[in-house]
Amino acid sequence: MSTRGEDIEVRVLESTDNSVTILFRNVPLALLNVIRRYALAKVPCMAIDEVMVITNTTALFDEVIAHRLGLVPLYSEKALKKYRDPETCAWCGHAEKSEEPQRPPPEVCKECFVHMYLEASANEENIVVYSGDIKSEDPDVYPVYKNIPLVILAPGQRLILEMRARLGRGLEHAKWSPATVSVVKHVADISVYDERCTGCGECVKVCPRSVLRIDNGKVVVEKPSECIICRQCENACKQRALKVKYKDNEFILHVESSGALKASTIVREALNILIGELDNFIKQAMEWGGTSGGKEKREGASL
Repeated sequence: MSTRGEDIEVRVLESTDNSVTILFRNVPLALLNVIRRYALAKVPCMAIDEVMVITNTTALFDEVIAHRLGLVPLYSEKALKKYRDPETCAWCGHAEKSEEPQRPPPEVCKECFVHMYLEASANEENIVVYSGDIKSEDPDVYPVYKNIPLVILAPGQRLILEMRARLGRGLEHAKWSPATVSVVKHVADISVYDERCTGCGECVKVCPRSVLRIDNGKVVVEKPSECIICRQCENACKQRALKVKYKDNEFILHVESSGALKASTIVREALNILIGELDNFIKQAMEWGGTSGGKEKREGASL
């Protein structure tokens, strides 16, 4: 699909903290697919990465509890600016530095890790340990949902844990993916031939997304962005008064958040990461061009 000479349009159709729906016109599908994938795999967020089991007399194995803790979404909006990846930390990771950094050892590096803990015990009755029982030393990093059940304690059982949370990406593990849904779909192009339409309403009845409605005895397309192009309406119309296809130059990006980050933040960070990688690619390409055959370096905009 070529979009040269055509005006690009970006319009937010719906936006909440947990989801965002954006219409793109005259934007290449490949570019939108990159944004979709980056939202799932490359946008960082906080998650519990290490669990130290001090006491566990419950019926669950240590690793089962640790796995459940890792999947608890942690609020990460402020953490993106406060913390860095252990992989890029001068002490924790593999970043090269000429001088030995004067920092604590990696197990207590406060620039990479957040210390959290959980302690619960049951006396005379069974109790349920929830995600809200997790305590964090950083008030800006905490479980998004307080009512996620982790384990049931029988009378006399006890659970004491220490945890460390850090930034990560979905490429490494799904627990670091801030987006639960990230999809790109075509915008439907629904044509209604009024001269054939009898207003029987069969197409309206079979539509699973309530895209169509009857107005003055004729079919009207009310919510084209909701159409999933299933063509049930087209197949139900005996008069062949409907034709459903998709537009080549219009797409909808829909992102839903786990709660760790706002949906708008996920899209923005995905774009920033993509732009950063493209800038790095252009820089390396210019350096390569400048050292091969003595060719002059070209400006980034003309590359």
